[in-house]
Amino acid sequence: MEKRQELHNDVIDLKELFSIVAKRKNLIYSITILVTLFAIVYAYMLAKPIYQVKAMIEIGQIDKKPLDDINTVKQKFEYTYGVHSKKKREYPRATSIAIGKDSNSVFSVVVEGRNNKEAITFIDKIVQKVEDEYAEKINRYIKTQKDLIALTQADINDTVENLKNIEKSLKNYNQKIMNLSVEDAALAGIYTIQISQNQSRAEGLQSRISALKAKEYTMKLAISPLRIKPTHVVGEVEVLDKPVKPKKALIVIVAFITGLMFSVFLAFFLEFVHSMKKAE
Repeated sequence: MEKRQELHNDVIDLKELFSIVAKRKNLIYSITILVTLFAIVYAYMLAKPIYQVKAMIEIGQIDKKPLDDINTVKQKFEYTYGVHSKKKREYPRATSIAIGKDSNSVFSVVVEGRNNKEAITFIDKIVQKVEDEYAEKINRYIKTQKDLIALTQADINDTVENLKNIEKSLKNYNQKIMNLSVEDAALAGIYTIQISQNQSRAEGLQSRISALKAKEYTMKLAISPLRIKPTHVVGEVEVLDKPVKPKKALIVIVAFITGLMFSVFLAFFLEFVHSMKKAE
C-alpha cells in the first residue's frame, strides 16, 4: 500500500513538473532562442577566425647523436614561448610543442594566428631560431676539430722532420763504417750501436707518424657532411586552409543546451516564488 502511495506521489510530481514546463513554455522558448541566436551571431559574425600551422623540426646531430636532449629542448621552448602560461597572449602564438613518437631528435611546433600568413611568419621565426642556435654549436664543434687537426698536422710535420734527421744520421754512420779500416774495429762497434739506436728511434717515429695521420683522418671525417646533420624542418610546414577556431557548430549546440537548461531552471524558480507568494 505504501509503495503504491509513493508511486502515486511520483506520478503526481512528474505531472506537476510537466505542467510547470507547459505553463512557462513561452519563457523557455524565448530564452533558449535568444541565447541560441546570440551564439549564432557570435560564432558566424563576431568571433575572429584562428588559423593553425605545424612544423616538424629535427635537432642537428653529430655522428648520429643529437646536439641536445630532446626533453630539454621541449621544456626550453615551452618556457620561451609561454606555451603553458596562464597569461593572456597575443596572436600569433605557439600553442603546442610535442616530441615525436619514439624519437630522440624530432619535435613538432603548432602555431596559431589570425591568418595563415602571420602564423607561417611566426613559425618560420621559431624554426630560424632553432637552426641558428644549433648551427652555432655545430660551428664551434667544427672549429675545435679544425684546431685539433692543425695541431696534429704540426705534430706530423715535426715528427717527419725528426725522422729525416735520424735517417740522415743513419746514412752518415753507414758511410763512416764503410770508410773505416780493419784496425778501427772498436770505433765500428760504437757506430753500430749508434746505428741501432737511431733505427729504433726511426721506427718509433714512423709508428707515431702513422698514428697521427690516422688521428687526422678520423678528425677530418668527424666534420664531414656524412657525420654532421644540421637542424632542419622535416618535410614542409603544414598549413590548414580552414580556421580551427571558433568551432561554430559546437558553440551553437552548447549555447542551445545551456539556454534550455537555464530557462527550465528559471521557470521552476519563478513557479516556486509564485507558489510561496500564493501560500502567504
